[in-house]
Parts: sequence; C-alpha cells; structure tokens
Amino acid sequence: MVFHNSREGRLSSVSPAVAKVDARIERTRRRLREALVELVLENGYESATIRDLADRAGVGYATYFRHYPTKDALLLDLLEDLLADLMALLEPTLADEDASRNGAMVFEHVRDHADLYRVLIASERHVDLVPRAFEVAQSGLGRSIEPAPGALLPPDAALNHLVRSFVALIEWWLGAGMPVPPERMGLAFEALIMSPV
Repeated sequence: MVFHNSREGRLSSVSPAVAKVDARIERTRRRLREALVELVLENGYESATIRDLADRAGVGYATYFRHYPTKDALLLDLLEDLLADLMALLEPTLADEDASRNGAMVFEHVRDHADLYRVLIASERHVDLVPRAFEVAQSGLGRSIEPAPGALLPPDAALNHLVRSFVALIEWWLGAGMPVPPERMGLAFEALIMSPV
C-alpha cells in the first residue's frame, strides 16, 4: 500500500499490518480531536479535562496518553492539521495575482470548518495560534510575496501584520455569524489586508 504523508508531503510504502495499526491510531486521534472541539464549544477549553476527552471519544484514559502527553498537545495537533490543510489549499495558487480568490478559498475553508476555527481562536493562548500561523505563512507565503518598492516595513513586519489582521478578520466573521459570503470576504481580504501590505 502507498500512502501520502500530508505533513511531510511525500509518499511512503506501508505493509497492510502497519496500515491497519495506523488506521486505528488515526481513528482514535480523530475521535479525540472531535471530542475536544465538542467539549470546548460546550464549556470552554479550561473546563475540558483529559478524562472528559477520553470519555467523549470513547477511549480509555490511559489510551489518551498513548497519543498525546497533554491537552495542549491535542490542541496543537488540531492547529497543525488545520494549517497543513490550509497551506495545501493555497500553495498551488500562491503565484496567482488574484489574492481575492485566495482569500475566498480561505473563507470557504473557514465556513466549512467553522467549529474548528472557533475552538482554535478561543484557545489561541494555549497553542500560540498567531505565532504558529506566522511561521507557516513565512515558510509558505514568504517565498511568494515581494515587498513593494519603497515599502514602509520590512517583509517580516508586513507578514506579521497580514497574519494578525487575517486572524482578526476570521474571528470577526465567525463571531458575527458569517453575514458576508466567502467571495466578498476574499475581496475584503484583498482590499483591507493584502493591498496595503
């Protein structure tokens, strides 16, 4: 069997026995991630205990620790998966000049995974959401964004502004109940964030 490793972006060959184990591990991790999202949306991040997470996911308490050493590690896994998914969506289009289309794609992704974004934004201090998003943007977007001649800020400061503004725009959109369609949010992203940067 051949599997694509999305985190490392490569193909690997795996025996059927290992694939079965990997499928069980992935299924348990998926159930734990889903449990975290549900519990955080219900009662907040601070209230969710590891025992609550294990119970909600239908796994043993000790099983939790075979996958994640802490609750923050599970939250970080959610963030890393989301950022990898987002970059996989954007990387093929980064060379395009149409930043509003890229923005619309991101807001479509936010719409389709709204609960996950809500949890990460609400729990951002536990997972360093903005600094981690900045690192990912710097490695992915930093290659394709050239500063305008006579730019007021160095590229890393402009990228920092872009990431923080983008997270704030997503936070507003979700908090307001997504009153504007993703396409229009893409235009707003271009006009308010990308063009000035």
